Amino acid sequence: MTAEFSNLECEHCERVTEHELHYAGRLLESVRCTRCGHQMALSHRALVPAYLQDLEHRVVTKPQRMRRRAAQDPHGFWSGLPRAILRQPGKFARELWSLVRR
Repeated sequence: MTAEFSNLECEHCERVTEHELHYAGRLLESVRCTRCGHQMALSHRALVPAYLQDLEHRVVTKPQRMRRRAAQDPHGFWSGLPRAILRQPGKFARELWSLVRR
């Protein structure tokens, strides 16, 4: 799960404040107002199918994204490939764990 911050209007305190956005992969999982603490989160029932559909799309499009990166920066692509391959299982495990622990 990754976190980012953005200024949004809080539906609870009705002010434009900084909000913490949590993502599972590329999907927005929850939003929390840093001023009042109000949190909105997608239900587990809605998030898991959406995540699996997004994961399927990422797997299907991976070969063309890899070809594009290899063409843009061949040396960087090939030198970073072993590390990227080793990093993927942990990345997917963290994403799935963030969904399951809800």
